[in-house]
Amino acid sequence: MNKILVLKNDRVGDLANSLKGINSLLNENRNKQIEIILSGISKDLSFLFKIKNVKITYLNYSLNIFDKIKLFFKVITSNFEKIYILAPKNIYFYLPLICSAKIFAITITNKNKSRPIKYLRSKLHYYKDNNRENRKVGESISNLTDDLCNKEKKNYPNILNNNPSLSLLFNENISFVSNFIHIHYKENIFSKNGWSTDDFIDLLNSFKHHNYKTIFTSDLGNFSYHNKFLSTFSNLNFDNKVSNLNFKSKIHYFHNINTQDLFKLIDLSNVVISPHGAMTVLASYLNKNVIDIFDTNITSNSFHEFKPKNFNYKFLILTNDKNKVKNKILNNLTEFKF
Repeated sequence: MNKILVLKNDRVGDLANSLKGINSLLNENRNKQIEIILSGISKDLSFLFKIKNVKITYLNYSLNIFDKIKLFFKVITSNFEKIYILAPKNIYFYLPLICSAKIFAITITNKNKSRPIKYLRSKLHYYKDNNRENRKVGESISNLTDDLCNKEKKNYPNILNNNPSLSLLFNENISFVSNFIHIHYKENIFSKNGWSTDDFIDLLNSFKHHNYKTIFTSDLGNFSYHNKFLSTFSNLNFDNKVSNLNFKSKIHYFHNINTQDLFKLIDLSNVVISPHGAMTVLASYLNKNVIDIFDTNITSNSFHEFKPKNFNYKFLILTNDKNKVKNKILNNLTEFKF
């Protein structure tokens, strides 16, 4: 059986940006043995690739010398037919020098430093370039990856596994909530732009006043603001596996939800609102209505690099003008018509 290696030991949001392309690759190679290398950071999304001909292995996000030796040994001894470099780490671009596999890659053109250098780029079988010097609106990483992986240029059905194993706490309670907004609170982004926890709570209450049901999540860990959320709102506490849900309430807090349950929560939601990252990229992958919140220092290049082209996608720049931000979100919700 011919073998293919996919290098994607990246962050969760970066992996999510590549799912469309990986799905195309899997569709076109159903009779081939495919190994996908993820990072420990994205390990909790490995359920997506629970497919008969797919094997998942792991390397560190930041490769140490032992990781590099392990990878080179695998490539030299495994006789891969094709290798896809979807995480453009410098060391990966030396692989054409040690094997006969056809190398497909996402490359980067940058003013200060491009990856790879011109000589190594010439050794690639095929590549799609993320040109960060391009001042015009270019292709997103998602579309570049799909162009790289989708040889037949077809609109393939999704064969990834979108049904993770769920916790008992989530399974027993989620059916009581439907037609809801999911909003994620990322403290450093909100506070950086002048939003306090109370300001965020005011935003939640504005949804309630417009008769929207809301489930919100927040940063994983233990932070002082968590206690305020837990004492103020109906909640599921995934730390101690306790339900404190009040089903008459329109606002519910899911505290420290795990990745598999979070994926399903996004899938069940009508709208996902979050600072840009894994949350909004996964929501776009699942074709949800999205309001993507960008920091004020976002560059135009970074914006088009990460922005999907879903028709049901909205974005806003988070500023200190809370009423303006709130009204824009409420207007976007009205446009989604759910």
